[in-house]
Amino acid sequence: MSRPDMEEYHKITQDLLTHHVFLKLKALRHHKLDIYHHVCRVSVLSYKLAKRLNLDYISAARGGLLHDFFTYDWRKEGQVKKKKIFEKHGFTHSKEALINSKKYFTLNPIEEDIIIKHMFPLTPIPPRYLESWIVTLVDKYVTVSEYFDFSLKK
Repeated sequence: MSRPDMEEYHKITQDLLTHHVFLKLKALRHHKLDIYHHVCRVSVLSYKLAKRLNLDYISAARGGLLHDFFTYDWRKEGQVKKKKIFEKHGFTHSKEALINSKKYFTLNPIEEDIIIKHMFPLTPIPPRYLESWIVTLVDKYVTVSEYFDFSLKK
């Protein structure tokens, strides 16, 4: 990303990236990294794609950061305590991320849709906005890339 784009990206997301609760994501493992670095990868790539497609790149960047804004170790709390399949982390963490996001930040409808529907098709209702589809697909790409150490910059 060019320097002006990175400067713009940081202006758009600075309040999230430096928030004391959001910074706790650095301590929580997610895939092979921590949640903080995972959501940053999703956010930057979503920002680039949305900007290139003349979509709401601000919502894509912010929603990409907040899509996994849950503050618990999902390997322990998200799987062990819950018995039924539809109560497992993959089905429930988007609701937790939306609750946390609304608690600390003001969201627009696109950002809310990104957060709550990024796990489609595990969430039965598909994303409503193109920006939501971008984050949903980028999240899946980044997740696979992290598991298999594809050529994402570290």
